[in-house]
Amino acid sequence: MAVTPWVSLTTDYGLTDGFVAACHGVIARIAPAARVIDVTHLVPPADVRRGAAVLAQTVPYLPVGVHVAVVDPGVGTARRGVALATPGGLLVGPDNGLLPDAAAALGGVTAAVELTEPRWLAARVSGTFHGRDVFAPVAARLALGAPLAEAGPAVDPDGLVRLPPAVVARDAEGFTAEVL
Repeated sequence: MAVTPWVSLTTDYGLTDGFVAACHGVIARIAPAARVIDVTHLVPPADVRRGAAVLAQTVPYLPVGVHVAVVDPGVGTARRGVALATPGGLLVGPDNGLLPDAAAALGGVTAAVELTEPRWLAARVSGTFHGRDVFAPVAARLALGAPLAEAGPAVDPDGLVRLPPAVVARDAEGFTAEVL
């Protein structure tokens, strides 16, 4: 019995244009048998903390597969793209704090790579659409069973960007807290 490759997508792209469809299309061209689950595309724009929370809350309930997350206010900057292996699946996205909580929910990072292998990326990588040109093609190749190590050089999981802890402070009038 053949195994069906699964890819999930979590983004802040919204639903009023073709960004999500472009990512679906890239995945379908590379891995036509892959099934794609849209977690959400309505994460508030650039809200990495909210995207990280949605992803971490959702991935434990999805089929084992490749989970792409793109909430990326640093696109076009020096921030790196990464793929993380966990006991419960693979995560692909920007190294901006979006992925570590989901990795923990899937059993912890067992390997991590920086996405630099040109053969795994679009022929022309846009400075502003890494979801289509970097993350979707990498996810499709991983869904087909390509080895993670071929996507780029290994990185130390302890060096991944992590979001700061939620704010909780007591003051004279009570507490100030960040609601997650």
